[in-house]
Amino acid sequence: MQSRNGWEIQFRKNVHMYCHRLVVAKAGRRYEVPCEDTPDGFIGVWLYDVGLESHLQQDLLAALVKWAQSSGLACKIYETRDSYVSTTAGGDA
Repeated sequence: MQSRNGWEIQFRKNVHMYCHRLVVAKAGRRYEVPCEDTPDGFIGVWLYDVGLESHLQQDLLAALVKWAQSSGLACKIYETRDSYVSTTAGGDA
């Protein structure tokens, strides 16, 4: 487990084929964030699917970016179906 921005982050790769388990918790609240490997070689993190309030989603997004970068994971963290933040320097995970 790692901590970023007050969020406790647990990640377990390949719990079912190409799907991973990403569990985050803060202030007594716990969420499972859907994520999986993509054909393009990055991990797709579907943050918008969690249904968080906007301020919590932005707070968690910042924590996940720091976590993925420090873990060396190439991710695209989707805020909406069409909008994502890449964790790699060039923007293309």
